[in-house]
Amino acid sequence: MLDFFRKFARLLAMLSALLVLVSGCTPADSRTQDSSPQPVNVWVWDETFNVKAARMASQWYLDSHPESEIRVETREREQILADVKNLLSAKLYDRLPEIIMIEDYDAQEMLARYPGEFVDLTDCLDASAFFEYKTRLCSNNGRVYGIPFDSGVTALFYRLDILQHAGYGETDMQNLTWDRFMEIGRDVYAKTGKPMLTVDPTDLPLLRMIMQSCGTWFCDDEGQITVEDNEPLLRGLLLYQQLLESGTPRSALGWNEFISAFQNGETAAVISGGWIMSSIKEAADQSGQWRMAPIPTFPDLPQSASRSNIGGSSWYILKNARGAREATQFLTTSFSAENTSFWNDLIEEIGVIPCIRDTSRLSALSKEDTFFGGQPVTRTLSDLARDIPVVNYGSNTYEIERILQQEFQNALVTNNYQRCLQSVQLKAEAISTAPF
Repeated sequence: MLDFFRKFARLLAMLSALLVLVSGCTPADSRTQDSSPQPVNVWVWDETFNVKAARMASQWYLDSHPESEIRVETREREQILADVKNLLSAKLYDRLPEIIMIEDYDAQEMLARYPGEFVDLTDCLDASAFFEYKTRLCSNNGRVYGIPFDSGVTALFYRLDILQHAGYGETDMQNLTWDRFMEIGRDVYAKTGKPMLTVDPTDLPLLRMIMQSCGTWFCDDEGQITVEDNEPLLRGLLLYQQLLESGTPRSALGWNEFISAFQNGETAAVISGGWIMSSIKEAADQSGQWRMAPIPTFPDLPQSASRSNIGGSSWYILKNARGAREATQFLTTSFSAENTSFWNDLIEEIGVIPCIRDTSRLSALSKEDTFFGGQPVTRTLSDLARDIPVVNYGSNTYEIERILQQEFQNALVTNNYQRCLQSVQLKAEAISTAPF
């Protein structure tokens, strides 16, 4: 009976999307006149999460479109961006994939730099069905070009068994301030030898989490750089300084070291987006030992909240790729907000936190997760995602962060963080006004 309802829901989703497509949501200047389905190539990263979601969507679509061909290729995020930029600049359209995943931090740059190169989905996507903080990032000049996928809603994931060895329980991890988190971290390290976090000197995701949790960013809504007087950013830098001076965080250079640190039980916690759960669960022997709590706050900053975002991505279709028409139909049906049956499958299989406002039909969100000791972690994360502050990521997030990394190293020596932010402000303004 359950299988019948799932098939019926799938049929309804397909019919709804097809009606939209007939009304004009297909690439008007498709490069092929052949009405037969063209192969759809998808470039995406992260085998345990995004790649798996793309393959699940492919199977879902092929069940009712057996004549179609969808190829999912795993590539690194940076490689996808670099290759697509090169191909678009050279107008080598025949070598383009039809679908790419773009991280939200990169979306505004890509849409501004390559106007007319992405399929306009405004008329085949109900943007109001998704959270505003996501749809704004997928939009340019009032038009929507991306289909929101996952929320990067943040949380504190921790090993309860390690904390219990140091005398702490679940109630100790609720309603945390950053000061209290640091205090617990020092105590846990002293008693167990396990650091609470990893720190990558080449990446500063914690700063991004802190800024957005306070409703601010490197720039304002108009794209003007707002680094010099950014109090949450300053507090985040000082927190990083405390972490480094305490000697308690574990150094992890790059993604693989970051992942292996908690999978191998070398750290007691990880603060990241909900998408990290698929990597946490790769260590099957740790089932039942993990718990989740909201991120800490700065109680003296009125705007500081226990919810934020890190990462998160959306799907985009390259307008001049050969199979753009088929790709549009594939994406708008499979990842539609109305396709609740498929979203329930994604929640169960990879723990995705959808960016969908109406979750009343997403029954999988409320299921208890034995890996996290029976906590309904996806429901909690989904509830937190509703209140993520909306900020403008602008077009230069990673470029500005690289500048900040360099200046932060100087500030660690001079202890002059105001000069650090002033220098970042000037350099960020220079790259923000430079033409693409």
